[in-house]
Amino acid sequence: MGDKLFDWLYGVIVSPSDTLNEIARERPVWWGLLIYLGISVLGSLAALFDPEVVGFYEEMTRQFAFTIPFLPLAIGGLLIAVLILLIYVGVLHLFGRLFGGSGGYWNLFSAYTFANFPGIIGVPITVIGGLFGVVGSVLSGLVGFGISIWVIVLQVIALRESHGLSTGMSILAYVLTLFILIIVPVFLVIGLVMAFMFV
Repeated sequence: MGDKLFDWLYGVIVSPSDTLNEIARERPVWWGLLIYLGISVLGSLAALFDPEVVGFYEEMTRQFAFTIPFLPLAIGGLLIAVLILLIYVGVLHLFGRLFGGSGGYWNLFSAYTFANFPGIIGVPITVIGGLFGVVGSVLSGLVGFGISIWVIVLQVIALRESHGLSTGMSILAYVLTLFILIIVPVFLVIGLVMAFMFV
Protein backbone atom coordinates (compact mmCIF):
# COMPACT_ATOMS: atom_id res chain seq x y z
CA MET A 1 0.00 0.00 0.00
CA GLY A 2 2.91 2.36 0.70
CA ASP A 3 4.17 2.25 -2.90
CA LYS A 4 0.65 2.70 -4.22
CA LEU A 5 0.13 5.70 -1.93
CA PHE A 6 3.08 7.55 -3.44
CA ASP A 7 1.87 6.60 -6.93
CA TRP A 8 -1.54 8.06 -6.09
CA LEU A 9 -0.11 11.29 -4.68
CA TYR A 10 2.08 11.71 -7.76
CA GLY A 11 -0.83 10.82 -10.01
CA VAL A 12 -3.12 13.42 -8.45
CA ILE A 13 -0.63 16.02 -9.69
CA VAL A 14 0.23 14.71 -13.15
CA SER A 15 -2.76 12.53 -14.14
CA PRO A 16 -5.70 13.48 -11.91
CA SER A 17 -8.61 11.91 -13.81
CA ASP A 18 -7.22 8.38 -14.01
CA THR A 19 -5.71 8.56 -10.54
CA LEU A 20 -8.84 9.85 -8.79
CA ASN A 21 -10.88 7.25 -10.63
CA GLU A 22 -8.61 4.51 -9.27
CA ILE A 23 -8.67 6.00 -5.77
CA ALA A 24 -12.47 6.10 -5.86
CA ARG A 25 -12.55 2.42 -6.79
CA GLU A 26 -9.91 1.36 -4.24
CA ARG A 27 -11.37 3.50 -1.40
CA PRO A 28 -8.28 4.19 0.76
CA VAL A 29 -10.46 6.05 3.28
CA TRP A 30 -7.97 6.24 6.15
CA TRP A 31 -5.10 7.38 3.95
CA GLY A 32 -7.35 10.07 2.52
CA LEU A 33 -8.39 11.25 5.96
CA LEU A 34 -4.76 11.38 7.14
CA ILE A 35 -3.75 13.41 4.09
CA TYR A 36 -6.63 15.83 4.58
CA LEU A 37 -5.94 16.34 8.30
CA GLY A 38 -2.17 16.49 7.76
CA ILE A 39 -2.53 19.33 5.28
CA SER A 40 -5.00 21.10 7.58
CA VAL A 41 -2.62 20.86 10.56
CA LEU A 42 0.43 21.98 8.57
CA GLY A 43 -1.57 24.86 7.10
CA SER A 44 -2.63 26.00 10.58
CA LEU A 45 0.94 25.82 11.87
CA ALA A 46 2.21 27.75 8.84
CA ALA A 47 -0.35 30.48 9.53
CA LEU A 48 1.36 31.14 12.87
CA PHE A 49 4.17 32.80 10.90
CA ASP A 50 1.70 35.47 9.78
CA PRO A 51 1.70 38.36 12.28
CA GLU A 52 -1.89 39.23 11.33
CA VAL A 53 -3.14 35.76 12.26
CA VAL A 54 -1.27 35.83 15.57
CA GLY A 55 -2.54 39.33 16.26
CA PHE A 56 -6.12 38.28 15.54
CA TYR A 57 -5.87 35.34 17.97
CA GLU A 58 -4.38 37.56 20.69
CA GLU A 59 -7.12 40.15 20.18
CA MET A 60 -9.80 37.47 20.45
CA THR A 61 -8.33 36.17 23.71
CA ARG A 62 -8.30 39.72 25.10
CA GLN A 63 -11.89 40.33 24.04
CA PHE A 64 -13.17 37.18 25.69
CA ALA A 65 -10.74 37.40 28.64
CA PHE A 66 -9.57 33.79 28.41
CA THR A 67 -7.06 31.70 26.49
CA ILE A 68 -7.82 28.21 25.23
CA PRO A 69 -4.91 25.84 25.94
CA PHE A 70 -3.17 24.58 22.83
CA LEU A 71 -3.97 20.86 23.21
CA PRO A 72 -7.77 21.22 23.63
CA LEU A 73 -7.76 23.81 20.86
CA ALA A 74 -5.87 21.46 18.52
CA ILE A 75 -8.03 18.42 19.31
CA GLY A 76 -11.23 20.43 19.03
CA GLY A 77 -10.08 21.89 15.73
CA LEU A 78 -9.33 18.45 14.29
CA LEU A 79 -12.70 17.06 15.40
CA ILE A 80 -14.51 20.03 13.86
CA ALA A 81 -12.49 19.64 10.64
CA VAL A 82 -13.47 15.95 10.39
CA LEU A 83 -17.14 16.76 11.08
CA ILE A 84 -17.20 19.49 8.43
CA LEU A 85 -15.48 17.16 5.95
CA LEU A 86 -18.01 14.37 6.54
CA ILE A 87 -20.96 16.73 6.15
CA TYR A 88 -19.55 18.45 3.07
CA VAL A 89 -18.81 15.17 1.29
CA GLY A 90 -22.25 13.90 2.34
CA VAL A 91 -24.08 16.81 0.72
CA LEU A 92 -21.85 16.60 -2.37
CA HIS A 93 -22.59 12.88 -2.57
CA LEU A 94 -26.33 13.56 -2.25
CA PHE A 95 -26.31 16.00 -5.17
CA GLY A 96 -24.14 13.62 -7.15
CA ARG A 97 -26.72 10.88 -6.74
CA LEU A 98 -29.64 13.23 -7.44
CA PHE A 99 -28.00 14.18 -10.74
CA GLY A 100 -27.72 10.56 -11.83
CA GLY A 101 -24.41 9.49 -10.28
CA SER A 102 -23.88 5.91 -9.16
CA GLY A 103 -20.91 6.08 -6.77
CA GLY A 104 -20.92 5.47 -3.04
CA TYR A 105 -20.17 7.89 -0.21
CA TRP A 106 -16.78 6.40 0.66
CA ASN A 107 -15.76 6.28 -3.00
CA LEU A 108 -16.27 10.05 -3.18
CA PHE A 109 -14.74 10.59 0.27
CA SER A 110 -11.52 8.86 -0.76
CA ALA A 111 -11.17 10.72 -4.05
CA TYR A 112 -12.19 14.06 -2.49
CA THR A 113 -9.61 13.89 0.31
CA PHE A 114 -6.80 12.95 -2.08
CA ALA A 115 -7.85 15.85 -4.33
CA ASN A 116 -6.73 18.21 -1.55
CA PHE A 117 -3.12 17.03 -1.77
CA PRO A 118 -1.81 20.01 -3.83
CA GLY A 119 -2.70 22.14 -0.82
CA ILE A 120 0.59 20.95 0.68
CA ILE A 121 2.34 23.40 -1.66
CA GLY A 122 0.64 26.26 0.16
CA VAL A 123 2.31 25.42 3.48
CA PRO A 124 5.85 26.71 2.69
CA ILE A 125 4.32 29.55 0.67
CA THR A 126 2.35 30.68 3.75
CA VAL A 127 5.48 30.54 5.91
CA ILE A 128 7.48 32.58 3.38
CA GLY A 129 4.64 35.07 3.09
CA GLY A 130 4.56 35.56 6.86
CA LEU A 131 8.31 36.16 7.01
CA PHE A 132 8.55 38.78 4.25
CA GLY A 133 5.96 41.33 5.32
CA VAL A 134 3.47 42.94 2.97
CA VAL A 135 5.13 41.83 -0.27
CA GLY A 136 5.36 38.28 1.00
CA SER A 137 1.71 38.33 2.07
CA VAL A 138 0.58 39.55 -1.36
CA LEU A 139 2.60 36.91 -3.20
CA SER A 140 1.47 34.25 -0.75
CA GLY A 141 -2.13 35.29 -1.29
CA LEU A 142 -1.82 35.09 -5.07
CA VAL A 143 -0.15 31.68 -5.00
CA GLY A 144 -2.65 30.49 -2.40
CA PHE A 145 -5.53 31.59 -4.61
CA GLY A 146 -4.07 29.66 -7.54
CA ILE A 147 -3.66 26.53 -5.42
CA SER A 148 -7.26 26.87 -4.18
CA ILE A 149 -8.56 26.96 -7.76
CA TRP A 150 -6.42 23.91 -8.58
CA VAL A 151 -7.83 21.98 -5.61
CA ILE A 152 -11.42 22.95 -6.52
CA VAL A 153 -10.89 21.61 -10.05
CA LEU A 154 -9.53 18.36 -8.60
CA GLN A 155 -12.51 18.09 -6.23
CA VAL A 156 -14.88 18.42 -9.17
CA ILE A 157 -12.91 15.72 -11.00
CA ALA A 158 -13.11 13.56 -7.86
CA LEU A 159 -16.91 13.82 -7.92
CA ARG A 160 -17.04 13.13 -11.65
CA GLU A 161 -14.80 10.08 -11.47
CA SER A 162 -16.32 8.59 -8.32
CA HIS A 163 -19.95 8.99 -9.44
CA GLY A 164 -19.66 8.62 -13.22
CA LEU A 165 -21.13 12.05 -13.89
CA SER A 166 -20.51 14.43 -16.74
CA THR A 167 -18.24 17.40 -16.07
CA GLY A 168 -21.21 19.77 -16.29
CA MET A 169 -23.30 17.85 -13.75
CA SER A 170 -20.27 17.58 -11.45
CA ILE A 171 -19.73 21.34 -11.55
CA LEU A 172 -23.42 21.97 -10.86
CA ALA A 173 -23.43 19.59 -7.89
CA TYR A 174 -20.26 21.20 -6.53
CA VAL A 175 -21.63 24.75 -6.88
CA LEU A 176 -24.91 23.82 -5.18
CA THR A 177 -23.05 22.20 -2.29
CA LEU A 178 -20.82 25.25 -1.94
CA PHE A 179 -23.86 27.54 -2.01
CA ILE A 180 -25.83 25.62 0.61
CA LEU A 181 -23.02 24.87 3.07
CA ILE A 182 -20.83 27.99 2.77
CA ILE A 183 -22.38 30.96 0.98
CA VAL A 184 -25.82 30.84 2.62
CA PRO A 185 -24.47 30.44 6.19
CA VAL A 186 -21.98 33.29 5.63
CA PHE A 187 -24.76 35.64 4.52
CA LEU A 188 -26.93 34.53 7.45
CA VAL A 189 -24.13 35.34 9.90
CA ILE A 190 -23.54 38.73 8.26
CA GLY A 191 -27.27 39.44 8.43
CA LEU A 192 -27.44 38.51 12.12
CA VAL A 193 -24.42 40.66 12.97
CA MET A 194 -25.89 43.65 11.14
CA ALA A 195 -29.26 43.10 12.82
CA PHE A 196 -27.66 43.15 16.28
CA MET A 197 -25.66 46.26 15.39
CA PHE A 198 -28.80 48.24 14.59
CA VAL A 199 -30.94 46.96 17.49
